[in-house]
Amino acid sequence: MIEQLKKALTTGVGLALKTWTEVEAAGKDIIKKAQLSEKDAGQLLKNLKKSYEEAQKKMEMQAHRLVKDVLKKADIATSDDVKSLKREIQGLRKELKAARASKEAKPGKSASSKGRSKAKPSS
Repeated sequence: MIEQLKKALTTGVGLALKTWTEVEAAGKDIIKKAQLSEKDAGQLLKNLKKSYEEAQKKMEMQAHRLVKDVLKKADIATSDDVKSLKREIQGLRKELKAARASKEAKPGKSASSKGRSKAKPSS
């Protein structure tokens, strides 16, 4: 029975849904009821901690994947999408600035003659 309880505690989903405090308390309860030696008790808690951390990481990765899929299906921009667009905008601004500077540097009409009519004033 103790082995079954150990297995139940170390299974992924059940373990991932609990806090470490809950898992540790359950582990200590098993240790007490099974009257495990100090060495075995330490090993059990060490194994529980390792299993708990692995289950948490797996759960986090699955949640991350799920959220990413939902955002993609809902056609919502992610922070990576926004960062990419910002980089693109910065590049386009630089190109525009360079194009404007190039246009202003070319000889042509002076700024003072812009907007003036070529027609002679009537007397």
